[in-house]
Amino acid sequence: MKDNYYKMFHEKQFAIVIFQTDKLTIEDAEKINFEYKSDVNYSKIQYLLIILRNCIPQFNPSEIKFLSDTYNKPLQINNHKTVVWMVDEPLVTAYAHIFVTFTEGNYYCSTIPQAYSLFNLPLEFEDFKDLILNV
Repeated sequence: MKDNYYKMFHEKQFAIVIFQTDKLTIEDAEKINFEYKSDVNYSKIQYLLIILRNCIPQFNPSEIKFLSDTYNKPLQINNHKTVVWMVDEPLVTAYAHIFVTFTEGNYYCSTIPQAYSLFNLPLEFEDFKDLILNV
């Protein structure tokens, strides 16, 4: 089983959270959310890419509102301008679509070029792509 994790590039004001466990539980989502928001560099991040790779949600779509409420509560100052959810499976796409309806400044997509186009990052596309492919 793979791990869920995050990587911050605070000097670029950019972070990536990756969910890649085969079965994604609410506890998994809460854990990475807490770890990410507790990071000392959290308030320096303006752009967040959340990648869901080959994971199947193990919770009911009706529980997404609970997750979004948890997600929307910052543990420290939140300076995020744009959050993009990059998904690769139809079921996860449906869950992401429901989730972003409960949040402001959140979008979802399925490719790296689409993700890049949703951000206004001070990065060239090739640098953006390299960051994603090398985390």
